[in-house]
Amino acid sequence: MLSQLKHQIKKGRQTLAVGIGVAGAISAAAACGLFESFEIQVLDQFLRLRSSDAYVDERILVVTIGEKDISTAGSWPINDGVLAELIQRIDEHKPASIGIDLYRNLPVQPGADELIEVFESIPRVIGIERVIGEAVEPHQTLLALSRTAASDLFVDDDGKIRRGLLSVVSPSGEVKQTLTSVLTLDYLYPLGINPEPLDDDGLLLQLGKGKLKRFEPNDGGYVRADMGGFQVLMNYRQKFERFESVSMSAVLAGELTDEMVRDRIVLVGATAVSTNDWFSTPVGGDQVAGVYIHAHMISQMLDLALEGKPLLRVLPDYAEFLWTVLWAATSMLLSRSVLYSRSLKSGLPAWQLMARLLALGGGLGGAAYGLFLASWWLPVALPTVSMAATVTLGMVYRNQQLQNLAAFDELTQVANRRYFDQHLAESVKTNQQLSLILCDVDYFKPFNDLYGHPAGDRCLQQVAHALRLAVRNSDLVARYGGEEFVVVLPEADSKTGAAVAERIQQQIGALEIAHEGSQVDQWVTLSCGVASAAAPDFMLPPLRLVEYADQALYEAKQAGRNRVMISRWQSLEDKKAHSNEIA
Repeated sequence: MLSQLKHQIKKGRQTLAVGIGVAGAISAAAACGLFESFEIQVLDQFLRLRSSDAYVDERILVVTIGEKDISTAGSWPINDGVLAELIQRIDEHKPASIGIDLYRNLPVQPGADELIEVFESIPRVIGIERVIGEAVEPHQTLLALSRTAASDLFVDDDGKIRRGLLSVVSPSGEVKQTLTSVLTLDYLYPLGINPEPLDDDGLLLQLGKGKLKRFEPNDGGYVRADMGGFQVLMNYRQKFERFESVSMSAVLAGELTDEMVRDRIVLVGATAVSTNDWFSTPVGGDQVAGVYIHAHMISQMLDLALEGKPLLRVLPDYAEFLWTVLWAATSMLLSRSVLYSRSLKSGLPAWQLMARLLALGGGLGGAAYGLFLASWWLPVALPTVSMAATVTLGMVYRNQQLQNLAAFDELTQVANRRYFDQHLAESVKTNQQLSLILCDVDYFKPFNDLYGHPAGDRCLQQVAHALRLAVRNSDLVARYGGEEFVVVLPEADSKTGAAVAERIQQQIGALEIAHEGSQVDQWVTLSCGVASAAAPDFMLPPLRLVEYADQALYEAKQAGRNRVMISRWQSLEDKKAHSNEIA
């Protein structure tokens, strides 16, 4: 029982070592960005799979400026007078704040003075500027009143927005809050909620019931991503229909009510296709107007602060590595249970292994998706590839083991009788000259009787090892049966065969294995019979050569053991050589 337990522990350690090794190698590949695209695509799929929330976020109202609104206004951008009237109409219903997602760096007549007056008299208005790339200045009146915010959005290389910006750093080094941050904090401030740093670097903030962690370059599936400003991973929980919307024309026509606006964040932005303010998101579907992107980011921030719903979270690097190791080791254990099962010869393991691996892959996907629903983004591609690589290595290793079992003697770890027969038949076909040495441990039965079978097994193992040391790299050592061993020497005549046999005896003698039951020596000894053949005598059956070597071995035993005898049968080459010597 104890030995079985030790064996299982050893197997478990080997499995863990393989899992760690594979996970480490593949993690290194992942660190080079090999799986980044796939991991992000899995995240997008998870976002699309998640059921959309049915409710409308009543904290936000979006005032849209579509193609019909632009036609009614008669120009784009809409003039300052129309914008001033729009803001006044909204402000009448006491919103929490008004975010104007329209660039107004230059006056658009008529109405420039009216717009300045509105900005000065309504403190709830927040204007925008662009900081990243080609800068766009804010309206100078709002800038002087410190009521501007950056409108910049962070777009991934594939054109989709997955990360939200809360602050950016201007080329001059000034930190500017984004429209999301300003409008969110303005909404939360009357509720007594302000961001509080939880570390010295300001990378982790407490905001109401939730925490904000700054995005790092290798978070989630990203590899060396741009981490400029204070970025966060967005957690799209629903599509953009969740926000109540009203057109600019409807607002100007007096269709707003207190219920639609009071204490809400109102965002004003263009939704007309001609304005080219459209972006792609991971939730799929058509592109989305920038004003809705801001609305969604604000909604997520409010959910975090007021309800504790987290943004998308990631594990530390070491935890992601352990997650990968877990699945790699599990796949190895699963494959071992099939590959090492007793039903291996029945042909069942192939489909059993496939079924179990598919189930395990489904388990990985299900676990990752379940954690995603709890707002955790864990790698899927990395453990999937690790599992596949681990199982492949396991199958290769097991196949090698099976080949070894078919070709090698389990006790002595030299070739077995079956492999010897195949090798001899092949050697006869491919060599011009061949020698065979048949060896027998002298008085092995008395050795077993005197020292016991375990000692006998150790003796055979030592003899086999000595045989391997004594022969050439091109020679084959096999266990012929019991205490008999055979050596195949390609391209060797009888003289070479006899020399190798004598070297074998020297190696055995050097072992000094005590044998009190021997009648020839105090140590274990070998008797050897050598037989050789050369073309065209290879036309005789290969086993005939074994018979000649066996006859020579018998003669060695009859002559007193612990000696080498060469078969009296001679090949044509030996006969010719002998004839030349006589001549």
